[in-house]
Amino acid sequence: MRYFVDTSAFVALADRADQHHASAARFIREQVTPADQLHTSNYVLDETITRLRVSAGYRVAAAFAEKAFTTRSYQRHVVDADVEADAFRVFTRYSDHDLSFTDCTTIVWLERLSITQVFAYDRAFQAVGYQLVPGIPA
Repeated sequence: MRYFVDTSAFVALADRADQHHASAARFIREQVTPADQLHTSNYVLDETITRLRVSAGYRVAAAFAEKAFTTRSYQRHVVDADVEADAFRVFTRYSDHDLSFTDCTTIVWLERLSITQVFAYDRAFQAVGYQLVPGIPA
């Protein structure tokens, strides 16, 4: 299975106070296998470090950043000028949805990589046709 990991999932994993921490940790521990592929982007990592700095403090953000930049447990895709241009087209296409620009870059990667499952707690991805894993309780 291939999953794209969103900021909301990384924040949930790194911040024990996050409302989705237990769900995210359980998903990684019980459902993701060594054969699965995890993907993310430099924009997602940037957004995650920034959100963690604000919500959980410097130490949590720094620990996440150190692990994020040294781990080989996921494939990191670089958002370049071409991806940014495509992301702006996505931003325009979904003007009626609550998507951040980083979300739009993620959608570009989802399209390019033919990935349909997003490890996320952000319903905006679901609203534009992607499957959230592990899912958000109603």
